[in-house]
Amino acid sequence: MKIFISGGTGFVGTNLARYLLDKGHRVTAAGTSSIHHSIRHENFYYISADTTEKGPWQESLKDIDALINLAGRTIFNRWSERYKKQIYNSRILTTRNLVEAIPDDKEIVLCSTSAVGYYGNRAEEILNEEALPGNDFLAMVSVDWEKEAFLAEKKGARVAAMRFGVVLGKDGGALAKMIPAFKSFAGGPLGSGDQWFPWIHLDDLVSAVMFIFENQAIKGPVNFCAANPREDLQVWWQ
Repeated sequence: MKIFISGGTGFVGTNLARYLLDKGHRVTAAGTSSIHHSIRHENFYYISADTTEKGPWQESLKDIDALINLAGRTIFNRWSERYKKQIYNSRILTTRNLVEAIPDDKEIVLCSTSAVGYYGNRAEEILNEEALPGNDFLAMVSVDWEKEAFLAEKKGARVAAMRFGVVLGKDGGALAKMIPAFKSFAGGPLGSGDQWFPWIHLDDLVSAVMFIFENQAIKGPVNFCAANPREDLQVWWQ
């Protein structure tokens, strides 16, 4: 398969690209870095581009079989009004430009990132993909993000909105932010420590993307989360 990954220099994008290359696929990745610092492979092509802007990079989507949309400013930063706008625009504008570049009537699959933030703070309520969105900032971002992605269906694409929980894995992601505090003896529970923590391990995330690729019936929103976030996280952490 020929696969395009936006946000291809990030923790998830880099690991997905490596996995796909190992499986014999051809991968084109786009990111804002001048070069990709960790992947060198004969079937890997990197494009340095601001995907919130239209440009020549969009030509790379003409003959793809699959598109993985991971682009977006990290939420691990101080949320000033200016930065919140960057969080929003980096996701919505990139997705809009990707969908615009998808050829008409070409049977591709689009796996577009969303987040469990779609649901907002729902306390003890049990949620599935049919649950209504929340009303906070991240919920609003996720709703608009998915809306842009699903416009690709009008071009004949099969679209899955991947509602990520917190991605956990070695050498990046949320743990890269959390572990230094614990190593400095500053880590610990926030509040009561009983809050819900929806999460997914990086290996499971990669497998879930491949499952979507290989199963034509899967489309629409898909929750990328451990089934029992409290109990499963305790087992994984141990």
